Amino acid sequence: MPLLVLREDGTLSRASLDDYFEALKALLLVIPTGSVTTYKSLSKLLGISPRLVGALLAANDEPLIVPCHRVVRSDGSLGGYSLGGPRFKEKILRVEGVYVERGRVKDDHVTDLEELLG
Repeated sequence: MPLLVLREDGTLSRASLDDYFEALKALLLVIPTGSVTTYKSLSKLLGISPRLVGALLAANDEPLIVPCHRVVRSDGSLGGYSLGGPRFKEKILRVEGVYVERGRVKDDHVTDLEELLG
């Protein structure tokens, strides 16, 4: 089901890509330091495809402020990162306390945002 947005004039309309991007940024800010979530988890919450989540994350122009590095693939592998690639993404995650082994995040560092937001 597409995201509906209440506009300033009081009307409801389908969300634009900018609306999805703003909602995604808000969700990223909820991910605790030392944790990650998955593209799939974010896509379920937003009602969009995991690939669209990835495309929106790639457009993040504040990558360290809006922590897109805290999003990984469902299998725990790191995926891409626009600011220096997966090796730099791994370094940031390690500094934040996320355990990464052979390019994958351990399951106990993956946060289910749906559960967290309860």
